[in-house]
Amino acid sequence: MKLEGQLWFAHEGQNLAGQGRIELLQQIADTGSISKAAKAAGMSYKTAWDAVDAMNKATGSPLVERSVGGKGGGGTRLTAKGEELVAAFLRYQQEHEQFLARLAEDTSLEPYLQVMQRLRLRTSARNQLYARVVRVEPLALNDRISLQLDGGQPLVALITRTSSERLNLSAGSEVFALIKAPWLCLAATGPGDNRLDGQVTQLAQSEHGAELQVQLPDGPVLVASLRQDQALPSAGEEVSLWVEPEQIILCAV
Repeated sequence: MKLEGQLWFAHEGQNLAGQGRIELLQQIADTGSISKAAKAAGMSYKTAWDAVDAMNKATGSPLVERSVGGKGGGGTRLTAKGEELVAAFLRYQQEHEQFLARLAEDTSLEPYLQVMQRLRLRTSARNQLYARVVRVEPLALNDRISLQLDGGQPLVALITRTSSERLNLSAGSEVFALIKAPWLCLAATGPGDNRLDGQVTQLAQSEHGAELQVQLPDGPVLVASLRQDQALPSAGEEVSLWVEPEQIILCAV
């Protein structure tokens, strides 16, 4: 198996930049236009400006500025802070890839990789999320299993008492939460169980529907299958996904 991971910058608890936002800044530097950069990055003009505004607020400094004059009458360019952010991300991304390559050569990970390989061979679920059990709450017939994903996001599963006992679940147990792509849906904003917030990294459309890839902060990428008649977000947009607790399948590690 090949180890993969996502690099994301945060500043004082606020999400700053991942691959999508850095690509947007690179396009701004190359095209000198926020509208052209947004189009090249596969996002709307508003989504692009919202992303830049979020980065500005997270850093406390403007990353993009208007330039005046010149043959084309001015345009948009990165500030020195914006250029520094792009350069730092690219540098650390290269080091991150080298780290993953070294990690893949670590023979002590072989048992874990074998478990992952067996799980991938035995399930068609697109989303296979590593998590730890935080709490097991007995209900009338089922158990409510509170989980924490690797990136810190909470998740709640509802399984039968028999399944809970068979998996020998308790606080601290390691599990994989399996979620099929059609079970994830776009959620309205606001608090609630099983609402996973992230950034759209890719949107693929066909005549039968759309496939959405959402990067969770400091966590995995989720894949959701949506209907074409839904209002679809753009790449780079912040969205919330939601899943029924009954539709989460747990596999003990």
